[in-house]
Amino acid sequence: MQEHVVAKKYARALASVCDTNNITQAHDIYAKINRMFAVPKFESIVSSPIINNASKLEFLKSVVDIATNTHAQKLLEILVRNDRICLLPFVELELKKIIDKRLNAYQAVLHVKQELSEASLLNIQEKLGRKLGTTLKITQHIDPTLDGIKLEVAELGIEVAFLKHRFTQELQDFILKAI
Repeated sequence: MQEHVVAKKYARALASVCDTNNITQAHDIYAKINRMFAVPKFESIVSSPIINNASKLEFLKSVVDIATNTHAQKLLEILVRNDRICLLPFVELELKKIIDKRLNAYQAVLHVKQELSEASLLNIQEKLGRKLGTTLKITQHIDPTLDGIKLEVAELGIEVAFLKHRFTQELQDFILKAI
């Protein structure tokens, strides 16, 4: 949890001095580095206390072409100098949120019992996006135990659910109150 807070400060600092294109470039650079964390040797090199920070920085610069974005390069240098390379995945995530906010485009997850057709998914995406005044990218999550449909847009704090058991419970409560 603490990593997210610190990473958010780094990402906001970068966003305050960059336009959307530079932030997107920085995000892409950090995403490439983050994919390398899946390789055990890479992670052992960047987290090794034996290797000095200058060597780690040169190694990271050799992995990606960071020279094109001076702001991303300076942030990487700061992270390496302060032994915070482990924050790169969190910084990348925060940069993605900042980019989405600036472009007014958000990720949504649709939880369903069985897969919906592409046409239905695009219809929901377009209508809900228009209603919210934003651009949505909806991905499906199949949950065989779910008896209904639930849509989450985490960045906006929106959750819409139509669940059979909840509908039945509310109907019973309404009938009992009416009696």
